[in-house]
Amino acid sequence: MDDKWLLSRCTSKSSEEIVVNDDDLLSLILLRISYRKLKCFKCVSKRWLYLITAPQFVGLRCSLLPLRAPIALFCQPCPNHVYFLPLDYPHNPSPFRTLDFANDPFDPQRIRILASCNGLLLCSTCLLALPHHITTYVYNPSSNQLAVLPKYPPPVANRVLYRSLAFDPKNSPHYKVIAFITTSLSDYTGDFHVYSSQTGTWTLSLHSFFLPKHMYLSYGVYWRSCLHWLGDLNFMSYGLYFNLDAGTLSTFPGPPINGKLTSKSSYFGESEGHLHFIGGCLTATSVTVYEMKTDYSHWFIKYSIDLAPISKVFPEMTKHKTCYVDGNSYVFAALSLIRREIFQEDSFLVLEIPGKVIRYNLVDTSFKAIWDFAVDFGVEKVDIWRFGTFRVWQYIEVWQYIEALLWL
Repeated sequence: MDDKWLLSRCTSKSSEEIVVNDDDLLSLILLRISYRKLKCFKCVSKRWLYLITAPQFVGLRCSLLPLRAPIALFCQPCPNHVYFLPLDYPHNPSPFRTLDFANDPFDPQRIRILASCNGLLLCSTCLLALPHHITTYVYNPSSNQLAVLPKYPPPVANRVLYRSLAFDPKNSPHYKVIAFITTSLSDYTGDFHVYSSQTGTWTLSLHSFFLPKHMYLSYGVYWRSCLHWLGDLNFMSYGLYFNLDAGTLSTFPGPPINGKLTSKSSYFGESEGHLHFIGGCLTATSVTVYEMKTDYSHWFIKYSIDLAPISKVFPEMTKHKTCYVDGNSYVFAALSLIRREIFQEDSFLVLEIPGKVIRYNLVDTSFKAIWDFAVDFGVEKVDIWRFGTFRVWQYIEVWQYIEALLWL
């Protein structure tokens, strides 16, 4: 935005005349206004309302907003409670404890988190049910605002196998929800249904798709306007990605692996525009982080972490019963990888080890425990906690302006 140009436009006429007669200049001025004032300015006139809600203005406003980094993780090992795991400041309070949404026909304790994307959570009353029995929500924990999605359109399909969330506030203030619904009782043939918060409707994909064996549409990762999945890499060498704009399903190469993978140690996720994979083998003595090239040509090694120094400080990594059952050299589970180069901070890896979660600095290789299950979660015995079986979702505070555009 050029301040000199703005000043030159104001020299020949009065400010009032310029604002009244020049839509481009008025839009530039409104871009500098805080959200709370902007909300009031929408009531000035129909013209101002049109300018403020125009897609071009909204898109420019979004592009000027700064990115936000994850500050915590959510963990939901049981339906009736959500644990809050702060990453930077241990005393940060949780925005919520239970997902007891009002006026839900099902028991609130059945509501589960399905996915997260850039600050929003996708939740559901049922994990496995007929489409007309499912209530799907998009929840903003930063503002405690909730959107209830309409039911899936008829005809009623057989099973809802997968649901996920796509939201990129730098490109649009609107989110999309993706559901894969089977159309066959004998195999995994089905359709993608895409819900858009902009239109408030579900759209059916133009083509039906058949899922190959060992490919499960769960734990999808949103990256570059597409949703990505990796199946069981012990049996297949590629992944799938669904382009939300084109409605097409394509393949991408699977990451290189050495030995048999264990799902407890594997991780697949995105951070700061990078797609990552961590493949933990049963006899792993190190952690290798792979990154995908933006053209999908291949994976390359981004980080390599030696587990031996960590095990010396936390010897429980070699004494847990999983070591003897699965033959692991070190017991760990990769929970999340968070890069913060844009914020001029150190990137780090979040690892679960028996009884604790540690934060490993990927720049200076330092590490520390940030959660203790016995202290923070009230789990007295490590074996009671099902090691390596719970999922986490990143918590990013959503900007106030984006919130208003999404929910009002």
